[in-house]
Amino acid sequence: MSNPEEEAEMDATPENIRAWAKKDPNTEWVHQDWDMEVAQAKHADLILSLVEEDCPQSDFFVSCLYLLVGSYFTTNGKSISRNQIDELLSQGEQSTNQNVQHWVNRSRAFLLNPEKFGRDGWAEGGWALDENIWRLPDEERVAIIEEITAAFHGVPRGEITLHEADVWDNYGSEEEAEQARSLDTDNCWEDIQEVWIEECSSALPFLDPQSWRYYIPAYMIWTLKNYENSDSIVSEWTVYTFCMLNRSKNEPDSKENDLERFQQLNQKQSAAVYLFLKYMGEHYLDAAEEAIQQYWKKFYPAEQD
Repeated sequence: MSNPEEEAEMDATPENIRAWAKKDPNTEWVHQDWDMEVAQAKHADLILSLVEEDCPQSDFFVSCLYLLVGSYFTTNGKSISRNQIDELLSQGEQSTNQNVQHWVNRSRAFLLNPEKFGRDGWAEGGWALDENIWRLPDEERVAIIEEITAAFHGVPRGEITLHEADVWDNYGSEEEAEQARSLDTDNCWEDIQEVWIEECSSALPFLDPQSWRYYIPAYMIWTLKNYENSDSIVSEWTVYTFCMLNRSKNEPDSKENDLERFQQLNQKQSAAVYLFLKYMGEHYLDAAEEAIQQYWKKFYPAEQD
């Protein structure tokens, strides 16, 4: 028989939410849908105030702010109205909390063009809440990810899929490559799972030019998010894929093949690559600066002049 007192503690009442706010960040959730239950219009003001207080569970409540905005779209305004969202954002504009200010700016951009950022990610709390980015006061990195996401949105995949390329990287057979294709269930590059990128860390050279253009934004974003705290070689491979290396004529990835790939990108996409390489060259790998000098410097964003 269930305990009525325990059940009462699981309800998302203002009292229980405030009590939860004081718990250690590693505390197990009350139940698996706790964030969805908390992120309701009736609790919006409370959620915002708890983030501003920088309570122990502040990250959880930041996620709830994103859920509130995302739910406006997923429920067609039934869970929270546009007027309520606008009012909440206006309150957030008065906050001195950096996380709140960032949420306000991103939410306004999302509301103007939800497809640019991906509705599904926002419905789940927003990709910007990934711990590897959100806890780092690195607005430049977040801004570059936004540029990449916008520039490559809607890019179609080519003939070779990611896991298929990984098979070719490991000298696999045609049969193995065909089986590997079934693993790639993504409908757009934003659907690509980080674990796939880690599994296929050195697959980029084995993609056709169109698929290279499709997968490269996911690899750049993975690198920006993880290069500091991952032992994977993904970051190195991602930077090197933009280099025109000194290869022999017998190697498959010749200078001509490099150019064929690079020329798949339009001006906006190439400018996003430039920003990525500039950041990585300043913070991580000298090869990124070499790549800029070899080819990408001509895509220096005009607005930075």
